[in-house]
Amino acid sequence: MQVSPRVAAATLVLAVATHLHGLSSLHIPANGDEMIYAQIARATAASGRWLPLESEMPDMVNTKPPFIFWQAILSTDRGRHWTLGALRWPSLAWTFATAIMAGLLAWRASGRWHVGTLAAAIYLAFLSTYRYGRPFLTNPPETFWMFGCFFVMLWWRPRSFESRLVFPTIVGLLAGAALFTKSFAQLVPIGAGLVAWHIHEAREPDGSIDWRRLLVRSTPGLAWTALLALAIFSLWFLLDPDPAAIWREFVVGENLGKMRAGRASYLGALLWGRMSVWTYALSWFANAGLLAFPLLGTAIRAWQHRGEAGAIERLLWIWAAVLFLVFCIPTQRSGRYLLEAMPGIAVLVALHWHRLLPAAFATTVAGAGVVVGLVAWLSVLLVRDVGPDALAWPHWGVLGGAAGIVVLAFADRRRLASCAVPAACVALLSVSSFLGSFDQPRGRFGPEAVAAARGRVVHVPENFRGAAERASFLLPGAIIDGYPEQERERGPADVGAEDLVIVVLPFTAAPPPGAIGGRIEITSRHTLRQIVEMASGRLAETLFCREWLVGKPAAAPAAPLTGPTT
Repeated sequence: MQVSPRVAAATLVLAVATHLHGLSSLHIPANGDEMIYAQIARATAASGRWLPLESEMPDMVNTKPPFIFWQAILSTDRGRHWTLGALRWPSLAWTFATAIMAGLLAWRASGRWHVGTLAAAIYLAFLSTYRYGRPFLTNPPETFWMFGCFFVMLWWRPRSFESRLVFPTIVGLLAGAALFTKSFAQLVPIGAGLVAWHIHEAREPDGSIDWRRLLVRSTPGLAWTALLALAIFSLWFLLDPDPAAIWREFVVGENLGKMRAGRASYLGALLWGRMSVWTYALSWFANAGLLAFPLLGTAIRAWQHRGEAGAIERLLWIWAAVLFLVFCIPTQRSGRYLLEAMPGIAVLVALHWHRLLPAAFATTVAGAGVVVGLVAWLSVLLVRDVGPDALAWPHWGVLGGAAGIVVLAFADRRRLASCAVPAACVALLSVSSFLGSFDQPRGRFGPEAVAAARGRVVHVPENFRGAAERASFLLPGAIIDGYPEQERERGPADVGAEDLVIVVLPFTAAPPPGAIGGRIEITSRHTLRQIVEMASGRLAETLFCREWLVGKPAAAPAAPLTGPTT
C-alpha cells in the first residue's frame, strides 16, 4: 500500500506541529530526570561558572557530563530566562535534526524523496521520540550524535569505510560529542556497531571475510576514532576543578553501579523480572507506540525479502541488533537505551511500508481511535465538573480532526496506509491538547501568589528526587525546597516563620486556612480501582486535585486527604 508524495509531505507537517504543540507545558509526557537536570542547570547558572557543576542536592551533582547543562545555560541566557520552553527548544531542535537524517537515509536507500519524508514522519510519530525527544533530557542530543556517526558512514559509503584518517576523525568527533553528552560508556555501542559494520563490509562475495583488509585498513581508523572520542570526553576531567568528584560520582556511582546486579543472581535478573531480556525486547514495540504493529510487520517483511535488501537496510538492521545486545549486558535494562536505534528503525519501516498488510495499519488507526475517544470522554467530564470554559475551542477542533482521520481510514480501507502515521500523530496531539488545558489559567498560581512567594522559601511535596523543581516555573523567584509527599495534606512540621508551603487537597475540598492562591493539578499513579472510577465518570474525585500555597498557620494538621496522590 503506497503513500503519495503529497500525503507524505502533509504527514510530516502534522508530525512537526504535534511536537511543537505544548512544548512549554508542565504536563507533557516526560521523565523524572528532567527536573533533576533542570535543578543542576539552574544552580550552575546561578554560580556564574561553567564548571564545576552545582546542585542543591549534594548527592546529585555530577550525574551527567556538562554538555546538557551548558546547553541549558545558553538557551536560558544564563538562567535569566528560566522557562520550560527555553530549556526544551534545543531538545526539539536535536530531534528534528535526527528526523532529517532518517529522512535522507530513506531517500538514499529508496531513491524516492517521499519515502524519506515518510521516514522522518514515522520517527516523529514514535512514542519514544515524543516522550524523550522534547523534554530537557540527554536523549535528544545523544541520539543525534550517536546516529550521526552511522549516518556519516552510510551516506558516504564506500569511501567512509575505505578512509584511514578523514572519516575516522569525523566519526571520532561525533562520537566524542555523544560521550560528552551522556557517558564514556556510549563508546561501547558505538565501537561495537562500527566494528560490526566493518566486518560486514569486509565480506567477500563467497561469504568469507577479508581479515587482512579488516586488520590493515579498518583497525587503525577504528582505534583512532575511539581514542579521539575518549579524549573529547576527558576534557571534562581536565576542565573541572574537582576531577576526583567526577570519578567518584559519575564513573563509579552512575556508570559502574549499573553493572551491579540488583538480584542475587545475574542470570536470574537476565531471564526474569521487570528488567529481563524478554521485557527489554518488547521495548522495541513500546518505543514505537501506536506504530508497534507496523514495526512487527516490517520485521516479518524484511525477513521474507532479505535477499532484496540493500546495503543501507542490512547495515541498519545490524546496528539495531548490536545496540540491543550491548545493552543486554548491564543489569539495568531500559527501553531508553534503544532510542539511538529508533531513527534507523524509522528508515526500515518506511522502506517496507508498501509491503505491509492493511491489518498492521488498521491496528494503528484503531488504537488512535481509542486514545481520541478516551480524551473526548475525559474532556466532556472535565467540562461537566469545572465549567464550559475549562477547555478552549481549539481543543474540540483537534478532537474533531482526529476523529475525522480515524473515520476516513476505516471508511475507505485503501487509505489505511496513508492515515496510519497521521492517526498516531493526532492521538498524541489530542492528549497534549487536553493536558495543556491545565497550564492556563487554572493550572497556574495567580499574580498574588507569585508575588508572595518571590524571594521566600516555598516547601513543595515531591514523589521523585528533584520533582519540586517544577514549582520554580510556577513561582519564579521563590526558593524551592522539597519535602516528602506523604506529608502533602498538611505540609512539613518544621518550617520558618516566613516560609510558605504548598499543600495538596482533594479537588472538592475547601481552601485551607491561610491560603494565598491555588491551582488545579492532575494526579498520577492511579490504582486500577481509581481508573475504573474515572471511566465511570468520577473524574473530579480521582483525576484532579488542588495545590494551595499557604503560610505557616495552615501547615498545622488538617483533615486527612482521601483523594489520590499527586
